[in-house]
Amino acid sequence: MSVQSMMKITPIMSVALVFLFGSCSMGHRESGPQPSAESKPSAGTLEIVKREGRVIVGIGQEAAPYGYRQKGELVGFDVDIARAVAKKLQAYAERPVVLEFRAVTDETRIGWVQSGEVHMALCHINITRRRDARIDFTVPYGWDGKGILYRTGDGKRALSWFAGKTVGFKRASSSEGEIQDYFSAQGWELPRLKQFDNHAAGIQALIDGQIDGFTDDSSIVINTAMLAGRKVGPDGELAITDTLYAKAQYGIGVSENNSRWRDTLNYCLHDLWESGEFMAIYNKWFGPRSMCPLPLGSNRMEPFVKG
Repeated sequence: MSVQSMMKITPIMSVALVFLFGSCSMGHRESGPQPSAESKPSAGTLEIVKREGRVIVGIGQEAAPYGYRQKGELVGFDVDIARAVAKKLQAYAERPVVLEFRAVTDETRIGWVQSGEVHMALCHINITRRRDARIDFTVPYGWDGKGILYRTGDGKRALSWFAGKTVGFKRASSSEGEIQDYFSAQGWELPRLKQFDNHAAGIQALIDGQIDGFTDDSSIVINTAMLAGRKVGPDGELAITDTLYAKAQYGIGVSENNSRWRDTLNYCLHDLWESGEFMAIYNKWFGPRSMCPLPLGSNRMEPFVKG
């Protein structure tokens, strides 16, 4: 589905359910000793990384296509971006840097950055003002939008149809407030919102007729449904509303008032953009041949001038 166009649905696609268990490869570790007291954000994260020769990344593992398990391997857009950033980071740290993954969830991804459990977090974190009050973010490295998934057997649905209807959402998602803000701005009755622990449970509740729609970042909703063997599109059993009620842009989460570390990660992302490595990763997960095509449209990074 081309979410960025905000008006198009891709052709029917179906993918078999993939069971997601296993461990990271290429020497990346997902667990390990906890950071020492001097490893807390206040010590200066770039200096810590230089001294220890490792970078601890909080990575999501429950949301395709950003971070999830595929035949025992941790894969996804966020995973590939984290690996690429870690490689670029070595030039700024002026030494080899070992990448260590630690699993985070939507509920822990912010708190672990604050506490210093991780040096940074990549977990499809939509940059919002509320979250920015707790942690800082790099420049955006990903873009999406939010529509409502519905059963096509009930007919084609516009956003307005969901006024007063029951709509599910993923716990700890910014979708809860965003959808209410949008409906209020339109003068529509607010949907009745029902919280689910994960995307798969919400989508199953939709299929079973327990709710009228389910929402979150559209690429996650679509990929989760398709990995469960569901057909998504105009002729499938599920579809996303043509119009979106909110945009999403993803940033790497870092501790507050840690500008040297944030700047360094921005430089790494900009280096990936200028080298073409970013687009290679992006097209792998969101290009025309991906499960959920998501054209960049006008979205792009604007690298800082060197000098």
